Amino acid sequence: LKKGASFSEHKAINQPIQSKKQKEINMKTTFLSLSAVLSSASAFNVQPTHICATKLQSSPNGEMEIFERAVECAEKFGVCDIEKMEELAKELEEFNGAYFESADEDNAAAMMQKEVNDRRDIAEILKLQGELRLRMDYLDNANLFAHDVHQMAEAYPELD
Repeated sequence: LKKGASFSEHKAINQPIQSKKQKEINMKTTFLSLSAVLSSASAFNVQPTHICATKLQSSPNGEMEIFERAVECAEKFGVCDIEKMEELAKELEEFNGAYFESADEDNAAAMMQKEVNDRRDIAEILKLQGELRLRMDYLDNANLFAHDVHQMAEAYPELD
C-alpha cells in the first residue's frame, strides 16, 4: 500500500473484476490464513487460571461496555469495522491499572499484572485483525499479481 494514500484511493487503483469462483477462492484463502494465524497464536496461549469471586470496580465511564465490545471484536473476525477496532485498541492501551480485583489477596498483584498483559494482548489482536482485513481487501481488489494469476487460471483451466 502506498504511504500517505487513503484506503479508498488504493481500492480505486487496478480494481479487477472478479468472477464468483475467484471470490470463493479468496474467501477460502482468507479463512485459511486466519486459521493459520490463530492456530499459531494458540501455541503461545497460557491456559487462564480460574478466578472465582472476582469483584468489579465501579464503572462511571462505561469501561465495562468498552471491554465487552473489544473482546467481542477480537473473538469474532469481521464483526467490527476497522475504525472501531482501532478505537477500541486505543481505549484498552490507554486504560491504566487493573479493572478487576482478585479475591485471593496472596496473588492479587500477579493477577492484576496478568489482567493488564491480557488487555494489551486483546488490543494487539484488534490491530492485527484490522491490518489483515486491509491487506485481504487489497489482495481482492488491487493486487496485480493475484489478478494475473486468476486470469491465467481462467484462460488455461487445464493447468490446474
